Amino acid sequence: MKSSSLVNDIRELKGDPVELGLRQQDFTQEQDDVYAVLWSAAGGFGDPLERDPAKVEADINNGDVSAMAARAIYGVVLGDAAATEKEREKLRLARIVKAPSSQKVEGKVKVRATESLAVKGSRWCCARCSTDLGSVKSNYKLGCVRNDLPIEASNPIVGEPKRFIDPLPQFRQFCCPGCGLLIENEIAIQDDPLLKDVELR
Repeated sequence: MKSSSLVNDIRELKGDPVELGLRQQDFTQEQDDVYAVLWSAAGGFGDPLERDPAKVEADINNGDVSAMAARAIYGVVLGDAAATEKEREKLRLARIVKAPSSQKVEGKVKVRATESLAVKGSRWCCARCSTDLGSVKSNYKLGCVRNDLPIEASNPIVGEPKRFIDPLPQFRQFCCPGCGLLIENEIAIQDDPLLKDVELR
């Protein structure tokens, strides 16, 4: 306060947090209170664990992400390449703890459907390690390891969903059972069926 400098993360401050309601009016802000408005941009592209660590470090230096979030989301340990590789491998393996045994698809890639999803012959496969994700006639997500997470895992500032809707939203991650690459995310109501977002014709 004395230096009139901004913090990078509201959690750096001490005090009692008070969360205001949506469109709340008539609240008092005292001289030593800090008022923070949090918002986010659109989601990123690709697996966060594949992002160039130098770009993540630039994000930290720009104040776009905290060092704590960089480690949790991107697996980046600031200034330590070896520790970053170790952290990323640990996070990848945590995604596929419940993975069944997997097989590889042989042959050349016919189609690169997304950054992480490819087609060899008539089979979906991981674009990184060629692990078989099933027939192109079915939903590739059925061949992935599915991790259902609370909606807050999709974005740390999403807030309590009950403030907005009654049904329970869910953040679903679909990962390669072979290498742990994040193939796709989806957000849905908990009881909704899987979204079939890629189809070949």
